[in-house]
Formats: sequence, C-alpha cells, structure tokens
Amino acid sequence: MNASSFSVICILLFSSIILYAQEEVDFKKDFRYNISKSQTAPKIDGILDDPIWNSTEIAGNFWQKSPYFEEGANPKTEVRLTYDENYLYVGAKCYQTEDVIIESLKRDNFWRNDGIAIILDPLDSRANSVLFGTSAVGVQWDAVRTETSDINSDWSNKWFVETQITDEYWSAEFAIPFRILRYNQTLKEWGLNFVRNVTYANQYHNWTAVPEGFWPPNPAFSGALVWDNPPTKKKGNFNLIPFITSSVNKSVGEDTEYKINGGLDAKLAITSTLNMDFTVNPDFSQIEADELVTNLTRFDISLPEKRTFFLENADLFADFGTGGMRPFFSRRIGLDENFQSVPILYGLRLTGNVTQDIRLGVMNIQSRSTDTALGQNQSAVSIKKQFGRSFIQGMFLNRQAFDGTETVEGDYGRNASVEGLYASENGKLGIWGATHASFKEGYSKNNFVFNTGFQYTNSTWEIITDNIFFQENYFADMGFTARVNNYDAARDTIIRVGYNSNYSSIDYKIRPQKKKITLHRFGIENLTLLNQDLSFNEQWNRLRYFISFINTSEFRIRYDFNELELLFPFSFTGDVPLPAQRYRTSSLQLQFDSDRRKKISYTLSAKSGGFYNGRLSTMEANINYRIQPWGNFSLGYQINDLNFPDPYGSATIRALVSKVEIGFNKNLLWTTLFQFVDQSDFMGINSRLQWRFSPMSDLFLVFVDNYDIIPNPNTISSNNRALILKLNYWY
Repeated sequence: MNASSFSVICILLFSSIILYAQEEVDFKKDFRYNISKSQTAPKIDGILDDPIWNSTEIAGNFWQKSPYFEEGANPKTEVRLTYDENYLYVGAKCYQTEDVIIESLKRDNFWRNDGIAIILDPLDSRANSVLFGTSAVGVQWDAVRTETSDINSDWSNKWFVETQITDEYWSAEFAIPFRILRYNQTLKEWGLNFVRNVTYANQYHNWTAVPEGFWPPNPAFSGALVWDNPPTKKKGNFNLIPFITSSVNKSVGEDTEYKINGGLDAKLAITSTLNMDFTVNPDFSQIEADELVTNLTRFDISLPEKRTFFLENADLFADFGTGGMRPFFSRRIGLDENFQSVPILYGLRLTGNVTQDIRLGVMNIQSRSTDTALGQNQSAVSIKKQFGRSFIQGMFLNRQAFDGTETVEGDYGRNASVEGLYASENGKLGIWGATHASFKEGYSKNNFVFNTGFQYTNSTWEIITDNIFFQENYFADMGFTARVNNYDAARDTIIRVGYNSNYSSIDYKIRPQKKKITLHRFGIENLTLLNQDLSFNEQWNRLRYFISFINTSEFRIRYDFNELELLFPFSFTGDVPLPAQRYRTSSLQLQFDSDRRKKISYTLSAKSGGFYNGRLSTMEANINYRIQPWGNFSLGYQINDLNFPDPYGSATIRALVSKVEIGFNKNLLWTTLFQFVDQSDFMGINSRLQWRFSPMSDLFLVFVDNYDIIPNPNTISSNNRALILKLNYWY
C-alpha cells in the first residue's frame, strides 16, 4: 500500500464519519458550578468539617470515563469549591468500598494511585489548562496541558493539600493560591472539570461527560466555573529561589575537585496572565538522571526536558514542528551532545497571555565559554493568536556564538516558523499547516520545511495523516531534526539529505460493556519517505491489535513490513558496513503488560524478523515489586541479537536498568538509578536523596558514579564520581 492510496482511504473514512457525527453536548450549559466567596478560610487538614463547606454547592453525579462510558459513576464523588481573597479552596469526598491503592509517595505520580484532581482553564480557552491533584495519602500532582503537547507533569508550583482516610471514604482539601494561576480578572466563567482515579476498579471518573476516545483532562469538554465575583489581580506575586551547591568530584587522571557554587531563580507575575522567569548561574544537579535507551535506528533520538526553568508555558516554544522535526528543543540549551552540562550565565523567560486570546513567549539565555566550546547567546520570540480552540502562531530563533568578549562573525543560526491549526470545538477534528525556514552562513537555498496534516478522533475511530517536506539545508541549531543527518560509514562523515514523508494511520476501537475485556483496538499504519527528487527512500506498513482487560493488563501484537533503499553504508556491529542497496524485511512483535495494581507487576515483549540483510531478535523483561505505599523496586533487561551474513558481522546489544524508589514519607524520598548500556559503553549509578523541608524548598544529596566500558580488552574504567549537596529555598 503506497502513501497516496492510504491517504485516500483515510479521507474517505473521515468523510463517512463526519456524516454520522453524534449530537454534541453543550458542556458549558449542562455542567455549571456556582462558586461564592467565603469570609472564613477552611482549615486545610483533609477533614471537611468547617462550616463553610455546608453552604457550598456540591459537584457530584460523576460520569464513568473508563473502562466504559456511562452516567452515574460508582463509587460516588462529591466536590465542593469556595474561595477568599488569596486562595481557591477545593474539598472532595471520594467514597470507596475497597482499601486505597498507592503505588508511590513520589510527587507527580498521579495516574496509578487512588486520587482526585481539579482541571482549571482560567482563560476559558478550551485548549489549555492547569491541573492540581492529590493521591489518597496527600502526595501532590500538578501539571499543565496544552492543545498541541497534552500533559506536562514536570511543571510544579507552590500550593497546599491534606487528606484523611476513613472507613467509608477518603477526603482531601486543597488551597491553591490565585497568584500561581494565570487568569483574566474580568472573566466571570472559567473552564472546570474533575478527574478521579478509582484504582482498585481500574476506573477513571469525570464530572463532565468527556466522550469516549478522549483523555479525561481534555479542556475541550470542561464545564463552567461561575464566579459570583471574579478574583482580582494579586499584588506582590513573585518568588525568589536562591540555592547553593557544594560538590566533590573525582575524574580519572585528575585531582579531586572541590566546588561551592550558588545561584538564584526568580518568578515574577508581570500581570495576572503574564509571568517572568529569571535564573542566574543555574544548577540542575538535582534533576533526575535520564534513562538511556538502546537505539537501533540510523538517526538520533530525543530525551524529555525535566529542568524547571524551561517548563512553564513551554508549549509556546517547544510545540512548533512535528514528530522528529522541532525547530526549538530546550535540551540543546545548557547541555552538549553527550548531555553533559554547559555552564549557563543567565536565563530570562517572559511567557503568558497578553490578552484573552494572544499569548507571548520571549526567551534569552547566555552560556559561558569553556576550553572546548564557545559561549552561546540563544534567543526565542513566539506569539500565538487563539481563535477558540484554533490558532495561528509564529516564532523566531537566534543562536549567536561569542568568544568571551564579542560575537564570532558567521557563527550563527536563525530560524523562523509560522503554523496554523484548526481545531473543532468538539475536540474531534484538527487540520494543520506550517512553514519553517532557517538562515545560516553559506546556505541560502533549500532551507525550508513544510508540514500539513489532519486528525479525526471519536469514540470508535482515530485517523491521522501528516506530511513533511524537509529540504536538506534546513538547520535547527536550537532544535531537533531526527532524519536529515545520514551517517556514511564508508567515509566516516555525516551527509544531509532532504526528504518528503507521509505518515497515515487508522485505528478502530471496540469497547465491550462490563466484560473482562474492556477494549479491542485494531490499527494500520503507513510511513512512506521519498528523497527530495521524489525517488523512493523507505516505506513501512504496520498492522496492530491491542486488547485491554478490566484488571489493567494488556496484550499487544504488531506485524511490520519494511522496504528501504539505504543511501549510504551503515554498520550496527562495527564490522564491514552494510551496502547501500534495497532491503525488504518483515517482523512480528508481541507484548504483555500484567496487572499493574499487584505487588508484583511485569512487562514481557519479544520481537523477531528481518533486519536489513540479516535478522534481529529482541527480548525485554521489566519487573516491579511494590511495597505500599513506600517502596518500588524495578529491574529491566533488554537483549538484542543482531545477525548479518559475512562479512557484516553479528552483535549482541544489552541494557540493564534498575531503579529503587523509597519514600520514608511524602517529603523524604530516596531514588537510585543503576544503568548498564553496552551500546553506549556506559555503566553508572545516580542516587538522589530529597528532603522537602518546606513547600517547594528542598535539600538534595546526590551521588554520581559513572564508568566507561572498554570492549577490547573488556575492562571498566571510572570516568566521573561526584557527591553533590544542593539547598534551595522558595521565598
């Protein structure tokens, strides 16, 4: 099946579905909560015994969202809201017939614990929202959600929650400061929803009737939070977060190095919807270590951003582009190609809403010159105009090298992007288009990327088609481009090759009612790539079937057929490179995920089939042992067996990852990650003790011990060992 025929099928199915679209629910009309100001603040202790709760409305009659959709969720949930001059208060009773299940005491681990969350859309955009949740034992979760990048749980802020567990229910009380919310003080209605996890029954409940096929936090299906008087702008809305670090570092062949360092992070609300972040001499040593993965492709892969400074309103920069083509990727800032820290002198970000429907992002970051790299000044400006849930947005990026005192002539990279998205008000249809250009010394032609596509989703169907036209001289110095760089093993060099790609997929879902099986999902995917001259490059087709069970376990089967015209010789084994010729292969993959609610849970997967002119067999096993609520002990092992005919060699690539999480309580957590990845010739330990002695204020003790693995002879050599102490305090 080629790209054009597959796209035609997508369009025909899409058209037929539109003709039989179901009657829509008016969520803002049918789900309304009237909130009134309180003269006295409730005591935040998790016990809803304050008199003020007796005079508030109750948001009840929740809908069951999954495993199947129906009105009248059971067990029942009751949520109450009130506010005073400084805080929005949430009181919730979550009735339960079984003991609560808590998988972790780690912050932001929400979806696998019994918990409840409020979803707020303060600008009533129906596209962006902020979420505040808690587990039944009071572990916080906060996140932001955007139309284009869904949920980011790495965003955190300072708010308060306490819980209590009784024989009949567990209850929670939230206090959310208005100063951390970005809202329009003239707007009388906000978007509102709630989502509850009932883990023992494998259920999610929503206050509004979020349709099947959509994730519960989607603000397109929010009800209305109706204020008696909208909250006013809060003065003095700023936070100072000074920190100090002390470290002892030992590298092979070098003397022990002792360091003491300090810096400052600051947050300032310019208006109630526009926020400034500022950092001086930032240090990210406390951020959890990346979990490395085995890469059996010919191209680079990306790892997620976790650094707090880059997270608020991150979509204003990071959501430009699609898939493996992003003009802005924040991990290119302050980290080198090996993900090692590059010293940053300062960073400044101004992000948020200028008006009700115009969002602005401005960023400037200056890194320091080192012995091996020039300093860089990296700037970004973006603007986004909303039209309901649709938008038009533009961005300009500039990277300029400095030698310490002045700019380096000709060493720059600039990018410009314009994108548009039409998103239907019911959240089902999206149509998009984009143009991206780069400007670099010596490159004035073939420097564009174009992108078009659409997506349709309802309770039964999900249809996607996405087209990228990537010219070879488009550079993204501050971004990520996965496919344009091709390694030529014969000449040991990187060659840039433009491409045209079409990705299309169709998924069909069947949801049995009240059965052991909760979901059958059938899917077909096609990716077709042509070179810039429209000659054939690559095509793969995938058939897949997923089956989900009421006990949370899942079985997956995938069959792939791949055809590839390899442009340049490439080796996966270090032996003679595979020749540049056409390859046709097929493979089968099976995966089973066990009941994640059990003390012992596991995932098993196996894949076998052709791989270029040889064969690849992959087996992976992950097992987790949980001691509720304080301990998680996991071990994962992957082995990839590559066999090629002579003289192209064979190889066995292994990866071992072990993670231990111990929560002494919800404010004292110890996490240790051990990794062995022989493809990267790496073995290392990252152990982090975190004590949250005050809200958003932490003391970290981090131990790092990394080793290089030298294949011939088989030896292990320590390349870095460090002990780091970091203290930050949120004023």
